[in-house]
Amino acid sequence: MCRNQRELLTASDASAPFFVGVDVGGTSMKIGLVDDFGRSIHVGELEANGTNRSFVAIKTEADPHNAVKLITESIRMMFNRLGIKESNCCGIGLGIPGTMDQNTQCLRELPNLSGWNRFPIAAELENSIKMPVVFCNDANAAAYGEYWVGSAAGYPSVALLTLGTGIGCGIIIDGRSVNGFNGYGGECGHIIIDNSKDAMLCGCGVRGHLEAYAGALGVARRTLQLTNFRNSSIRNHITPETRLCDIARIVYNEAENGDVLAIEIVVETANYLAIGITSILHTIDPACILLGGAMTFGGKDSAVGRRFLQSVIDGVKNYTFKAIADNLVIDFPVLGSNAGYIGAAGLARKEYADKKK
Repeated sequence: MCRNQRELLTASDASAPFFVGVDVGGTSMKIGLVDDFGRSIHVGELEANGTNRSFVAIKTEADPHNAVKLITESIRMMFNRLGIKESNCCGIGLGIPGTMDQNTQCLRELPNLSGWNRFPIAAELENSIKMPVVFCNDANAAAYGEYWVGSAAGYPSVALLTLGTGIGCGIIIDGRSVNGFNGYGGECGHIIIDNSKDAMLCGCGVRGHLEAYAGALGVARRTLQLTNFRNSSIRNHITPETRLCDIARIVYNEAENGDVLAIEIVVETANYLAIGITSILHTIDPACILLGGAMTFGGKDSAVGRRFLQSVIDGVKNYTFKAIADNLVIDFPVLGSNAGYIGAAGLARKEYADKKK
C-alpha cells in the first residue's frame, strides 16, 4: 500500500495488471495510472524538472466528443511514455460529478458541464479506446479510493462526505458503491435537518437540507447573518467585493486567530454535520465516516480543524445509539485530491476481478 500518493512508482516496480482512473472536474481533470495494489505510476501530464515530476492539470473540454478524444489521446500518450503495453491495462474508471440514467446509460444534468447532459460518455469512451470503461459518480470514486488504499482501508464500509461549496457523499459497502435505482444514491447533502418554514434554502431549491447549513455557501450565509449583530473580527475581512465562496475561509482564518464568533460558527457547522451523519448511520450503519473536501477548516494539520472533527464526533455521540458511536471511526481522508482517480481506477479493477470469477 502506497499511502503517500505523491510518490510515483516506476512502471518496472509496479505490479500488473494496470488500471486507469479519470477524475473529471468542471474545469480540469486528472488521468492517472495505478497498479494492482492501488499505487500510482502516473498522474496527468508530468513535467520533468531534474529529478522532480509535477502534475499539470488537463483542461476539461466543454464538448463531450472533444473530451472523449482528449482522454483517449492522453491515455495512449501515457502508455507510450511509460513503455506499457495497452494489453497490460485491464480497465478504465471514469469518475464524473453527476449521475447516469441506468436505463439509457446517458449522463443526467451536470451543473458545471451542461454540454455533457444526456451524453453516453462511458460507451463513447469505451468505443474510442477499445477498453472496458466503468462509470462512477466522483464522490463514490473518491470514497472507493479511501476504502481501497486510504483512511478507510481495512474497514468493510465507508461514507465519505466531501465538504465544499455544497456537500457530496460517496458510500461504499463491502466493496460496492451505492448508486441507487435512479443513480441518486449517496445524495446525503440533501438530507433534511430542518423542516421549518423559514429553514435555509439549499442550492437545489428545497429548504432545510444539510448542504444549506454545512456547505461553504451555507456557512457564508449563516456568517453574514450572525455578523449583523455580533462583534467579530470576521467583519473586518468582508467587503462588498467578497465572494460568498470565500467567507468560509475567512471564518477559518479568524477561528485560528481566536475569534469567538468564528469558533462558534465552526462548532455549529460541526453540529449540523453530526445531525446529518446520524441519519446516514441509522440508515446504512457504516464502519467509517470520512470528512473531506476543501472545507474542513484546516483538517488534521490545524487546531481548528481538529476541534471541528472532535465536535462532529461529540455531536454524533449525542445523537446516535451508543453501540454505533462506540464502534464508529470518524476521521479525515488521507488521499486528498488524488482519491478520485485512484478510486475510479479501483472500481475498474473490481469490475475486472468480478468478471473473472
